[in-house]
Amino acid sequence: MCAIAGVVWNIRTFWKPSPMYRKLPPISLLRTFEAAARCCGFSTAAKELYVTHSAVSQQIRTLERQVGYSLFYRSGNAMLLTEPGKRLLEQVRQILAQMESVFPCEPTRDATEDKTLIIEVMAPIAEKWLIPRLKRFHELNPDILLNIRIAPDLVALDDGIADICLRYGDGNWPGLEKIKLCDEQVFPACSPAFIAEHPEISLDNLKQLPLLRHSLIPWGHWFEQAGLSAADPENALTFNDVAHAINAALTGQGIVLARHLLVKEHLRNGGLVKLFDIAAPGTYSYYLGWKSNQSRERLVARFRKWVISELADDDWRVPDIAAVGRRNEARKSASPTAPAYQAS
Repeated sequence: MCAIAGVVWNIRTFWKPSPMYRKLPPISLLRTFEAAARCCGFSTAAKELYVTHSAVSQQIRTLERQVGYSLFYRSGNAMLLTEPGKRLLEQVRQILAQMESVFPCEPTRDATEDKTLIIEVMAPIAEKWLIPRLKRFHELNPDILLNIRIAPDLVALDDGIADICLRYGDGNWPGLEKIKLCDEQVFPACSPAFIAEHPEISLDNLKQLPLLRHSLIPWGHWFEQAGLSAADPENALTFNDVAHAINAALTGQGIVLARHLLVKEHLRNGGLVKLFDIAAPGTYSYYLGWKSNQSRERLVARFRKWVISELADDDWRVPDIAAVGRRNEARKSASPTAPAYQAS
C-alpha cells in the first residue's frame, strides 16, 4: 500500500503538463479571428459562426490580451486589421490549414453503418415537424436506419458527422450543397385561454401584454409591419429555442412571435389562435444541406426526396409574402384597433 502511495506521489510530483502548450489559445479564438478578419466585421462573423456579436467581440479582446497588441480598428462600419493583425492572420490561416490537412478524413464507418443515415436537425423542426412524421418515413424506407442528432435552434453543428441537415437559417454554410425548401413568415399567436383572460387584445395594448420570442429574433420586424415602433418591450420573455416559446404560449403564458411552419398544426387543432391579419417575412428560411459524398449519396437522395414529398403533401409552403404584405397594408390603413382574433 505504501509502495502504491509512493508511486502516486511521484506521478503527481514529477508528471506535469508540458509548459510548451500552456500558452496556446483555444482553436475557437483562432477561428473567430479568421472569420472576423475575412468578413471585415464582428456582426457578419457572428452570423457565420452562429454566436452573438458580443461573443465575437469578447473572443477578439481575449486574443488581443494574449498577443499583446490590437488586431482591429474601426473604419466606418467595417472592422479592419491593424498591421500586426494582418501578420497574425497570415500565420493563423497557415495553422488552420495545417490542422485541416492533419484531420482530412470523415468519421470512419464500419459495414454495419452502411444503412444508417445520420441526420442533423434543429430542435424545433424535429419536435414540431420531423418526429411526428418518422413513422411514414420508416414505412416507405424500412431498410434505412436513422441516427438523428438534435442541434439547438439557429445553431449549425458543423462537425462533419451528419450526412444531411434540416436547418432554419441564412443558408451560409460553407462546404455544404443545399436546397432552399421554403421561406417563413411570423405573426403573433396565443392560446384560447390567454384570450379569455385578456379579451381586449389590440395593437394599441399589445406591448403591455406578456410577449414571447426567440432570443435572437426580436419582435421589431413584425411591429414595423403592424405600424408600431420597432422597439421590443422590456417585458418580453426570451428563449433560445422557439419551440419552448411556442409551448409557453400553448399553456397560456403569453403571446408568441410564431413561425408559421412550426405552429400550423396548433392553429388547425385550436391549441393556438392567430392574432391580427398581419404577418411579416421570417428572418431566415428552411434548407436541406448535405456534403458531397458518393458513398452516402443513395441514402441522402432518398431522405431528400422524402422530405420534399412530405412538404408538398402537407402544403408546407408559406403563402406568397408579397400578397401578405399587400393585405397588411390594407389592414393597417383600415383600423389599427380592430378585433385581433383571426380564424386560421
